[in-house]
Amino acid sequence: MTRESHLDLPGTPARILVTATATETVVAVAAELDLRSTGRLQERITGELALRPRGLIVDLTRVTFCSAGGVGVLTDAARIAAAANIGFLVVACHRAVLRPLRVLGLEPELAMADSLAEALERVTAAHQLAIEVG
Repeated sequence: MTRESHLDLPGTPARILVTATATETVVAVAAELDLRSTGRLQERITGELALRPRGLIVDLTRVTFCSAGGVGVLTDAARIAAAANIGFLVVACHRAVLRPLRVLGLEPELAMADSLAEALERVTAAHQLAIEVG
């Protein structure tokens, strides 16, 4: 079963698409992560984490700017996910997201993937390992 929802942010070209399956949830963002969009993104990610997926992937491959607030959303979500034993990955391949993470020294705190395919593969592998161990 797949669940999808779209969120357009009024007054901005920003879009958030959530796709959820039995094993993972992907929150894909097409936006500038600035003051106008970070609050809604945080609400959406927090809401998805409350549903306790096995893995949550935040796909930022279509993000063109990432403010310190956007970085804060990611680090907060990573902490919440870790506390709930939910796999959490950030997909980022552009300087707009990678540079702020590097400058702030936060890259090591986030599990990163270069592509959505890589992130999905890692979530699946982690889930398989949990089944084998558990």
